[in-house]
Amino acid sequence: MASRRNSGRRGKSSKGIFMIAAAVILAGAGGGYVAFGGNKAAATEGAIAELIPGIKNDDQPASADPAADAKSLAEVEDQIAQANAALNSPAEVRDASMKASYASLSKLLEGPLPYEARERALTAFHSITGELFLSPVHNEFSESYTVKSGDNYERIAGKAGISLNLLYDLNKKPRGSRNLQAGENLKLPKGKVTVVVRKRDYTTSLYFGDNLVRQYIVAHGANDNTPLGITQISTMSVDPEKQSRGPNDPVNEMHLRWIGLQSFDDARTKEVESRSGFGLHGTQHPESIPGMTSRGCIRMKDADVVELYDIVRIGNRVEIKA
Repeated sequence: MASRRNSGRRGKSSKGIFMIAAAVILAGAGGGYVAFGGNKAAATEGAIAELIPGIKNDDQPASADPAADAKSLAEVEDQIAQANAALNSPAEVRDASMKASYASLSKLLEGPLPYEARERALTAFHSITGELFLSPVHNEFSESYTVKSGDNYERIAGKAGISLNLLYDLNKKPRGSRNLQAGENLKLPKGKVTVVVRKRDYTTSLYFGDNLVRQYIVAHGANDNTPLGITQISTMSVDPEKQSRGPNDPVNEMHLRWIGLQSFDDARTKEVESRSGFGLHGTQHPESIPGMTSRGCIRMKDADVVELYDIVRIGNRVEIKA
């Protein structure tokens, strides 16, 4: 991939809550924690859910994984350390170590985490998933496709529900290539590509089937304007800022990529209320991430939205959760 690399209360429209959560930091080279003025023992024994303001709000749902809510900061640190060790492990144990760390981190990332801890976990996680899911290596996380007479790249990518660029990248083909021979063995992701936005955690997650492959820290709508529900990608475009009000418009949110969503009903209302005009896009204001800071869309860092754009395609399922 060209760009591959390494909860707040309703009504808040800034990163204030995350600045508080980020107060859970490493206290020097010793690796101890300072959490909201507490000492190391208090921090490492406290549950993550109890250390993030607003996470236990009555209007905020509990994690789908109660065990993740109860995880301590010490456990989080241990999992991140193990993942980094797996990335540097000797060849004879590397594959098993990488898969064990993938299972551990993917479960961790689907629960609540302080912003700073999530960022560090994602650095290791993306290195691991880059090898397990997004490299040309065939493994149990992929499927093989034998090219048939009359096939072309676009048709194969369409059937697999992935972008043309991802198909090229997974198979070490130059982007834009047209050469394809019957009998060739191509790598495809196993499972459908889906996107899940978790507003409470300020994350957008990409899945191949049930497997978490990428996660991005994002912003969503001020005053909780972003609707909840299930929809799909309906439009995709490059440089949307040049197509709407122009690159110099100070209120223009969009930047680099636009991944538009089909209109859908807001699951929070009892009445049918179709919402439209929402999507995922880059931003000219990266400092606004994470937080409730957008005009309703899912605001992403530029490198993140470019990477996501190169994986998904029109028709992929998107779910926005509380």
